[in-house]
Amino acid sequence: MKKNDFELGCCLVAEIEVFGELATAKFPIRTSWLIGMTYHGVPFEPSYWATIKNASKKMRLVRTTKKLVEIGLLQRLCLRRKDRTSHVVPTAGFLAETITELDVEVSRNDFFAGLNKSDWGRDLIEPIREQLEPNSFGQI
Repeated sequence: MKKNDFELGCCLVAEIEVFGELATAKFPIRTSWLIGMTYHGVPFEPSYWATIKNASKKMRLVRTTKKLVEIGLLQRLCLRRKDRTSHVVPTAGFLAETITELDVEVSRNDFFAGLNKSDWGRDLIEPIREQLEPNSFGQI
């Protein structure tokens, strides 16, 4: 996996993992992030992922996203403005490859819980499990 692809994949996996960790029932107010993660895909936030002061990283993430959409590893959604990406949905293969490279840096239980809580990610769980290699602890 190319460095830029892996960098973006790590951001997407982290968002899904955090979503899996959250007890969403404890949030009385449905934030746009929670709604997006539940119904649409991973909210596309390259400025947040790159940190505010790192414009070059932000542009690298935007260009990488565009490239991955073109080759079919990401699906791009534009909900509010037709020209702006609001959410992305990664393929099972892209997520499986990223998780395999992350090894034990990702909590697979939280990651799969995040996918299971989302309408868009539930169908990705089985294909990802089929493609995953065991991590250093032997978990699939």
